[in-house]
Amino acid sequence: MPSQYDRMAHLLRRAGFGARPDEIDAYLKIGFAATVDQLLNYEDVPENPALPATPITRDGTFNIRLLTPEDTASWWIERMIKTRRPLQERMVIFWHDHFSTAVSKVGAPNGYKFLYWQNLLFRQHATGNFRSLVKAINRDPAMLWWLDNYLNIKGSPNENYARELFEIFTLGLDAYFAGVYTEPDVQQAARAFTGWGLLCGDNLMHCEADLDRFNEQNGPLATPAEVIQIPPNAPDNSIAAQRHDYTDKTVFGRTGNFNGDDIVDLIFDQEPQRTYAARMICKKLFEYFAYENPETSVVEHLAAVALRTNFDLKAILRDLFLNTKEFYSNKAMHALVKWPVYYAVNAVRLTQATMDLRQLYGGGFGGFNIPAPASIAAMGMVLLNPPDVFGWPGKENWITTSQLFARANFANNLTTARGFAPAPPGIPIDSVLSAAGLNTDSTAEQVADYFIKLLVQAPLHTELRQLLIDYLKKDDAGNIGTFKLDETTKDKKVRGLIHLLLSRPEAQTF
Repeated sequence: MPSQYDRMAHLLRRAGFGARPDEIDAYLKIGFAATVDQLLNYEDVPENPALPATPITRDGTFNIRLLTPEDTASWWIERMIKTRRPLQERMVIFWHDHFSTAVSKVGAPNGYKFLYWQNLLFRQHATGNFRSLVKAINRDPAMLWWLDNYLNIKGSPNENYARELFEIFTLGLDAYFAGVYTEPDVQQAARAFTGWGLLCGDNLMHCEADLDRFNEQNGPLATPAEVIQIPPNAPDNSIAAQRHDYTDKTVFGRTGNFNGDDIVDLIFDQEPQRTYAARMICKKLFEYFAYENPETSVVEHLAAVALRTNFDLKAILRDLFLNTKEFYSNKAMHALVKWPVYYAVNAVRLTQATMDLRQLYGGGFGGFNIPAPASIAAMGMVLLNPPDVFGWPGKENWITTSQLFARANFANNLTTARGFAPAPPGIPIDSVLSAAGLNTDSTAEQVADYFIKLLVQAPLHTELRQLLIDYLKKDDAGNIGTFKLDETTKDKKVRGLIHLLLSRPEAQTF
């Protein structure tokens, strides 16, 4: 069984971006329950004052008109690195993948701000109520554009959003194969979402141009409420009302003059849809935080929590981190491949490094730019641009040959500070060693063991550990000599050790 230290390190890796040994020891002193409460009740944790409130656009301020994907993504990465509320940012990543929306389609100029607003929405609802989050997504400009619901009008319903609402967002394919929802249910639900769209004027095919004209005539569209058009409950002369189908629809065997929010309520209030929604989201949360293909008993246990608490995400996560023994099992330890953004943020946080975050992001959105070779884009993950409606495939897809090279390039850049700013760039070696309690009297064994404990957080094979110790002791000619943690050793060997460990297969999982 994992030790208490290993269990705490595991919790802090999964519910955050990892922690240093001294931080893990501090959390052990307050215990698991208090640690989980601190992670979950992040609104009570004073945020880092150095955390940027908004992205910085090219005018040096925050101008919603000038916002680019690089602005938003680099701002988000900085939040991940500096936040004192790591679970909140981990959940923003989760929802970005779950409600997959991409800049490749939701493009310039208005789509850039749409994706920024969606990021704020995910942060606001990160651990709130699942039903409330889904209703917020119903009227999210990026989603209305991404799944074409602005084209969904009375007499010509577009089924894209209704289909993904059932298939991906709430019920899952298992529910379809079990007959919990059918093709007619999708078709009828699409009618409930007619008229739920964007500021498009009379010609839907020129929606983006209309948004641009509105920008020019009335100033920049600065909030989502200025962009969307939602039909009122009763018909009026508004464009949204004219596009909405106010006649009865039959969904899940129930008939009524349903709108989009009513469809969500049917999912979360009616059986068997309610139970299948609980199973779907709890299985996905467990797979994100623990391991793939969980046992049925695990899913049913967490689903019972979801049903009992009316889909309170915080309650589900508290039970997962405190009461689900499988989360701390040997099967869960280091069972997941680090997502590229997690790999980079984890390394930066653990080594207290500074970097050029735009270069770390790497661009490459939409297939038009070549990603920087040491960026998370080159590692296979372009934030704000997941590949399709299913999000990133993950798993072994994160560790192709080229993507492993990108991780090694990142590790090299991190440890040697080549091309990064601002000054002082890279890793503050003295600060890292001070946190470790290492000094000029420390042995090569102590240095190697600490950085293994810091960066891999699992024992290495005896022979591999010895090779790392020998590396620390070798001079430039390759001869093993006396180890001394002096300035030269810190600058060459310690940095080299960090590079070697971050490039190891063992450092690619968490």
